Amino acid sequence: MSRVSQSEAWRRVRGVLELSDLVLEVVDARDPMETRNRKLEELLNRLGKPLIIVINKADLVPMNILKEWKEYLEREHPTVFISAKNRLGTRKLITSIKQHAPKLPVRISVVGYPNVGKSTIINYLRGGRHVAETSPIPGWTIGEQVVKAKQWLVVIDTPGVIPPEEIKDEALLIIKGAIDPSKIDDPVPPAIKLIMRIKTFNPKAFMDRYGVDAEDPMELLELIGRRRGGLLVKGGKVNTRNAAVAVIRDWVIGKLVYYYRPGG
Repeated sequence: MSRVSQSEAWRRVRGVLELSDLVLEVVDARDPMETRNRKLEELLNRLGKPLIIVINKADLVPMNILKEWKEYLEREHPTVFISAKNRLGTRKLITSIKQHAPKLPVRISVVGYPNVGKSTIINYLRGGRHVAETSPIPGWTIGEQVVKAKQWLVVIDTPGVIPPEEIKDEALLIIKGAIDPSKIDDPVPPAIKLIMRIKTFNPKAFMDRYGVDAEDPMELLELIGRRRGGLLVKGGKVNTRNAAVAVIRDWVIGKLVYYYRPGG
């Protein structure tokens, strides 16, 4: 398994899109707007490819919020919400693919930021059998997975891609779940920005997850580090870097949650 450079990833994604009849863009239900890849959508528009937005991780957000997002996003593209993990909305995804496919059989590609759940959705479309390797480390791929999911459906996975202008914005990429926090030189500043964003939309998130809270993000990292004893170093001090990494990882894997309404 090898890391794919972003320039190579974009080249490969474009090649896959050109061969696709229909495209699924996977976004995170907790923050659909931040996890929409506008550069990808612009490319699809130039190529004239139809798009379905798939709101993944729907089990993390209340149903009424999901319905509001579906209605909002459908002003631009057909939209479904799904929890591949809980098999919520999975039949509606199949129905939507059939409805919007320009022809059958259809070849679709699945795109989005790293770690939004593309491979999980492909595994569902295949019928639950594991066909596209998933990884807890954002940004890793084993190459395009071409899967004959059904007699009428061929699905192609793509590397997660990041717009070039976002590559150096670590805080933004963390909110998108698109970067491995252990690879960041100093994860504390972006973790603080993430903490502030989470607290804006869900003030109870850290109490619910860790049983501690504080208004000051640095103080909160200290409390989380002490709560999770493995984050202490010699002398009983908190390893703030590791506490920041732990918070970011909990966000990426869905153990920290916030949500907001469209326009919020």
